[in-house]
Amino acid sequence: MNTNSEKHRLVPAGIIFPFILLTSLFFIWAVPNNMTDTMLAAFKRIMSLSDTRTAWIQVVCYLLGYGCFALPGAIFIKKHTYKSGVLLGLGLCITGTFLFYPALLANGISSPLSFATYLFAIFVLFAGLSVLETSANAYVYSLGDPVTATRRLNFSQSFNPFGALTGVLVSQIFVLSQLNTMTAAERDALSGPELVAIQNGELNAVTTAYLILGVVMLVLFLLIYFTSMPKAQDEDKSLDLKATWARLKKNKNYVWGVIAQFFYVGAQIAVWSFIIRYAMQQLNFDGVIAGLGANPSQDAIIGALRVVEPIAGGFYAFTEAIGLDVLLPRTAEQAGATYYIMSLLLFVIGRFVCTWLMKYIRPVNLLSALSLLSVVLSLIAIYGQGFWGVYALMGISGCMSLMFPTIYGLGMRGLGEDTKIAGSGMVMAIAGAALLTQIQGILSDQAGSINFAYWVPAIAFLIIAFYSLTVARSKKLGNGK
Repeated sequence: MNTNSEKHRLVPAGIIFPFILLTSLFFIWAVPNNMTDTMLAAFKRIMSLSDTRTAWIQVVCYLLGYGCFALPGAIFIKKHTYKSGVLLGLGLCITGTFLFYPALLANGISSPLSFATYLFAIFVLFAGLSVLETSANAYVYSLGDPVTATRRLNFSQSFNPFGALTGVLVSQIFVLSQLNTMTAAERDALSGPELVAIQNGELNAVTTAYLILGVVMLVLFLLIYFTSMPKAQDEDKSLDLKATWARLKKNKNYVWGVIAQFFYVGAQIAVWSFIIRYAMQQLNFDGVIAGLGANPSQDAIIGALRVVEPIAGGFYAFTEAIGLDVLLPRTAEQAGATYYIMSLLLFVIGRFVCTWLMKYIRPVNLLSALSLLSVVLSLIAIYGQGFWGVYALMGISGCMSLMFPTIYGLGMRGLGEDTKIAGSGMVMAIAGAALLTQIQGILSDQAGSINFAYWVPAIAFLIIAFYSLTVARSKKLGNGK
């Protein structure tokens, strides 16, 4: 019979397989996002880069990739279809991953040329991710009852942290474990051919991981191409950008939603991009390994790291018990990445818990509470010492779990025919990651401490709290008052 629950279905009847394909996109784009976060630590070691220079990876990803391609992607799907936008995004992603191979070859010519080529490959990859997210977020949001739009988007986004965790595990197992533990000073003392040989081995691990990702994306591209995808609510192909932006600029809730999203994504990437560096510094992993003497065995390294603090020690014991010895650290970067993995596990748990809580608690109330808690945890990360600061950063990941889809859903309320173009603004806001991580890298280098740099996400979470406590609660969505 026609019950209210049937009327407000989360997913419309008859489109389960296409919806699964769409939801798989939320998983797959998180993989390169979070692989690239760990690449900051990898390239810092491989090419002896400063925090400021490694932060350029995030500038290319989020300012040039996400920031410049979301609007063209939105215009493309407005003129064509959501499915076309998804395929375009996947095609660019595949091209970007395949460009990692010539970047590897370029290291035989010069290390700076190789790094620049990797940056270009990452740029193409993230341009594709921008178009992909613009298409998929708006597609899922529009695909069904508006009453369940925010919950539906949160549900699809719930699989995003699984992709994030996969990305970190892949980089942990296949990339970070392959890094030579030589310091920058030790690398400087090597002859040119010796250094290139070491770098080529490390870069080959990076490149292989991205090439395999490209093949997986190609399979998904073909599945979506040959599947009949459902139509969303707004199929209007007319486009008047000037009128659309004029309406959106008057919508205070949307404008502040984009601002909040800008600072949220910036805060998320700022927290995660340097968590490996933060843990390495706070817990002195380089010193612990150096204290074992020259060329210590893996067993000696694991034994020394196991007793640094109890939670990681428990994690190592658990991975041994279930046969995942590949997650046991062999380098300082891998030891730091352990906390990234545990943070993402909290992010996964938090996303599903928050999606369930939204049945009983207004999304805006959850967003307010968790953004304020994130401010407190950021302050602990800034002023805390040892493992307490590391635990605080892990806690922030649990708080961040609901933020992107909830800010997106709150900011997009009542936009109707402007949804596709408005969605590009939300995705362009991901450029906040480029600005905030660059500022964070500069603060870290200038202050000589990664702790102080966590003022950047602390302020960002304050801005999100302002939005959720004030503007997002207004029932006047479109009059600009």
